[in-house]
Amino acid sequence: MKNIDGIYRVDLLGPYGWERFSTAFIHGGEFRSASSEHFTAGTYKIEDGGFRMEGNLTQYVDYRPLFGRKKINGLPIRFIGRIDDDVIDGEAKVTDGSRNSLRFRLNRMPFLNWSGEPLHRTGPLAKT
Repeated sequence: MKNIDGIYRVDLLGPYGWERFSTAFIHGGEFRSASSEHFTAGTYKIEDGGFRMEGNLTQYVDYRPLFGRKKINGLPIRFIGRIDDDVIDGEAKVTDGSRNSLRFRLNRMPFLNWSGEPLHRTGPLAKT
């Protein structure tokens, strides 16, 4: 099984093509994604070469509808995608029976080289 832990740029397929949506942190079965407009927290698993994430989406702004909604607080979603090297490409749907879906592409950013270990604070404000 391929290790997919890392930091990913999340792109959303919109009416004008692919656009940057957020940054995702994938590690040890946990999925976190955030931008200045939203936050998603969930869990994931890899099965049969595919990626499956279930989580909850909260959006802080209401000018951009997602899944056909403007006000989103803890909306349950499921993302199912195909893993191809450092890209996870798939579709997210709301799990409450809605037919709305969104296409996402996650691109691993290996140049950040995050090992999944806790980040250590450095600089003048770090405790010694």
